[in-house]
Amino acid sequence: MESCVVAKQRRKTFSAACLIGTLLCGLLWQFGPIQAVFAVVNLSDPDKLATLGERGANSRLNKIVYWMRISEERSLNPEKAIGIAQFLNRSTGARAHLVRESLLRNLKIAHGLGLFTEENKELLRNGKAGVVTQGPYARSKVEIDHIVPYSLAPEVGNELANLEMMPQPLNRSKSNRVGQRQVAHAEKLFAAGLLSKESLAKVRSRSAPLLPPNDPKPRPLRRP
Repeated sequence: MESCVVAKQRRKTFSAACLIGTLLCGLLWQFGPIQAVFAVVNLSDPDKLATLGERGANSRLNKIVYWMRISEERSLNPEKAIGIAQFLNRSTGARAHLVRESLLRNLKIAHGLGLFTEENKELLRNGKAGVVTQGPYARSKVEIDHIVPYSLAPEVGNELANLEMMPQPLNRSKSNRVGQRQVAHAEKLFAAGLLSKESLAKVRSRSAPLLPPNDPKPRPLRRP
């Protein structure tokens, strides 16, 4: 009889411990950084990104920026959050480095454009474009720009390392122009195995020619 009472007591204690553990896990998930980290794990998974249709990663970048902000608010450095996410995704090497740089740069851009109002955070969480609230482009929507133009390198259309938040007017004025930054970035993507040799050649061919640094324009001769 006594052993039955002891067994019942143990079952009650075990059930109470399980309930407390479940509640603690729920609180950590809801109010700690764990939820943000796992959201970034899912959204930045290279295998999933590879299955998306044209420009399918644009909304994912908005969501990732939102969750990195949540990570900040919950006292986890966004760089550490990305590092954990990439470890869980088994993302390594040059590609992982470029993605980490890109995500942190986009978080900085989002801060600069004032994208973390409550209204904007709700938009970003759902993968939608935020609205600029600071600076000369205030009240403009934010679009996702391909640093290396999609028309020249469609294979990196859904590469997080090639995406950047930009105010709509600035993005529209940039269009498909290629300058030194685009060429340099294309070379990094090529070195990481993300860009084809043919696409790199296209980007280089579209770059505006520059005068050599020690080759000034000729001046007209002055008559004595």
